[in-house]
Amino acid sequence: MSTFIEHIFIVSTHEAFPERAVDLALRLSKGYEKPICFVSYLDKKIKTTRTEIEAVHEIWVKQLRSQCEQGVESHVLDKKEEFHAFMEMAEASMVIFQLSENVGYNKVQTFLKISRQLRVPYIFVKPYFAPVKLDKVLVPVTFLIEDREKGPFSSSLGRFFGAELLMMTAKDYGSKAKQHTDAICTLLDKFKLNYRFIEAKKDSFKVELEATKRCQELGAGMVIVSASRDYGLDDIIFGPKELFAINETSVPIMVINPRGDLYVLCG
Repeated sequence: MSTFIEHIFIVSTHEAFPERAVDLALRLSKGYEKPICFVSYLDKKIKTTRTEIEAVHEIWVKQLRSQCEQGVESHVLDKKEEFHAFMEMAEASMVIFQLSENVGYNKVQTFLKISRQLRVPYIFVKPYFAPVKLDKVLVPVTFLIEDREKGPFSSSLGRFFGAELLMMTAKDYGSKAKQHTDAICTLLDKFKLNYRFIEAKKDSFKVELEATKRCQELGAGMVIVSASRDYGLDDIIFGPKELFAINETSVPIMVINPRGDLYVLCG
């Protein structure tokens, strides 16, 4: 397991080379100076053997090795239930999920479920995305206290990639969202990072979805959202708020978990 320490993990099926996830992983690998690892898991619904997946991974690793100075590896899990334990033992730096357009393959809710306890951010990309750009990152901020944790990750992207951070404070009657935005900006000021404010049209319940819909208008190459703290009845029936953001987005979505003991500053 030690060979996988602090990698940037790409999770995908073996059906096709995960080009968009690889594009993003290469950028993150160079900026953070971390190696890359492909990860797949055996799925009872998909009749594929470990040997077949490993053979595909081997081709991908060879294809990518010359482009990644930090190194490239691969691993196949026996089942998706091993995912969290594996990432914990590997001390993952970041996880990238490339979604599949094929029926029967990995679904967004499956990925969200296995990521609930992750200590690192996890990013969703789609195969039809344009090439990844990290020059502008959209950061919607709500009245929830956990949104302050968007600060370390947005700061990290600003420091390591020179990203301009677009702060979108929810349009609430109360002042909590603004207070959280101010707290994040205090951290950004500490590192003298470039940021500006974007006026939101929606309140805290809808601002993250608004951000995902406006990313092209604003020229943002990534959006940072927080996962639901707990799943209520509506989340179970209709899906959590982050699911709708991921379904709507046309750029990578970075998701962070809202638990006080789970935040790790990248880099």
